[in-house]
Amino acid sequence: MEDDNQEELERVRSWVDRLEKFARALGDIDGDSATDFANNALEALQAVVMPHVVASRTPAMLLALEAVVAVTQATTDVIVDWADTPDVRDRYSRATAHAHLKAALDDVLSGSKRWLTEGLPATDEVEQRIAGAAKQMQEAMELLGKLNAELEAQDAEAATDPYGAILIHLDPSRSDAPIFEKVCSLTDDDDKRYRDAYERLRKMLDSELLGHISDESDRFLDQLVSILKDLQDNRIGIFDEDAWDEQRRQVRSALISFTSALQSHEDQTLRAVRETFARKTPQEQAVLALFTDLKTTSFEYRWLLKMRDALLHGDINAFKYDFAARLEGENAVNVYMDRRYMFEFTKEERGKPWLKRDELENMTSDPSVLDMIKKLQPLMGPLQEKLDRVLYPDAGVDAATIREFLARYPEGAEGYRALQNGPGFTRRNMCPPLSPLAPRVLAFADGFQGWED
Repeated sequence: MEDDNQEELERVRSWVDRLEKFARALGDIDGDSATDFANNALEALQAVVMPHVVASRTPAMLLALEAVVAVTQATTDVIVDWADTPDVRDRYSRATAHAHLKAALDDVLSGSKRWLTEGLPATDEVEQRIAGAAKQMQEAMELLGKLNAELEAQDAEAATDPYGAILIHLDPSRSDAPIFEKVCSLTDDDDKRYRDAYERLRKMLDSELLGHISDESDRFLDQLVSILKDLQDNRIGIFDEDAWDEQRRQVRSALISFTSALQSHEDQTLRAVRETFARKTPQEQAVLALFTDLKTTSFEYRWLLKMRDALLHGDINAFKYDFAARLEGENAVNVYMDRRYMFEFTKEERGKPWLKRDELENMTSDPSVLDMIKKLQPLMGPLQEKLDRVLYPDAGVDAATIREFLARYPEGAEGYRALQNGPGFTRRNMCPPLSPLAPRVLAFADGFQGWED
């Protein structure tokens, strides 16, 4: 009998060691949210315990069973709290869930470790506690089953209402986190109508191709400013040819990028009009005419475009540098188009009456690329507006569609607007997938009535 008691003590000691090791490793369990962590911890404990559970009603089995029951109940606390507590400030976090599960395990272990010094519980007590633990486990599983059934019913109902107008706003009295509220549901057709109208206005308003030109222009100018500062601060030796070669390389790369952005603007705009309206349509001809007109009227535009061809397909140094540190007067930083080279480079051009090669022969000096860019910049905005009139003839209709969407929100409602992309606003999926709508696009739509004749 004493030998049996000693063997059982060793089995209890072994379970205490396993469970203490498990409790110490709780921090290594995956799961960013409280619920993910708690579920993963329960699964991990079950993997430790269940393969070793036997039908015998012994103190060791009581310890293992009570440990699983304690963590199951703690996990249920976390899941129910997360589902039923709307304010994130009051919910379990991963850290507090960790502490809650560890406290539940420690409570079981503290009682079991006393058995090692004070003696094992009596058989009757073990049987009563195993029966009580089994009942608690059943109740916890029933509660989880009921909760899961409710959550599945919510998810099923949400799946029938996947679209809507969403208001994202702050209310410190309700939560520190942003609040997502569904203002109204939308049909599939209305959702598509609003999305398409918004996206067309966004593309028009952002003028991404024009923005690319501006970005590359800034990059080129920044490169020249950087060289000027190096000259002023004497950071590059006058005779350090390697350093100056590197500066020239960076300027050349920036100039290629800028002139390529000009060409891409034309190419991609033509591609867009052809995809939208097809080739040989009045819209395509209107866009071609706008670009031809700019080439005809702007010396800067036509020759910057041809510089790009020269840089990519002729001589990569088809321009001249002026990076000079002067003892008297201001330091010089500029880039010039080599007019003689460009005259020779374009001698085989045919069918481009706008090119006007003779104007290069009549010039007395090479034109400054910096001045060419500055003179071109004010012309690009008006060109883009004319292009937009062709590419987006129904912009006024799209703006009216967005105003219709905005009218679905309560008057004076503050916050960001968004479109719901799928099921949500359930306890399992509190925030559905969303498409936030840019305030600049909504403000434009609110005031735009259509193109003026």
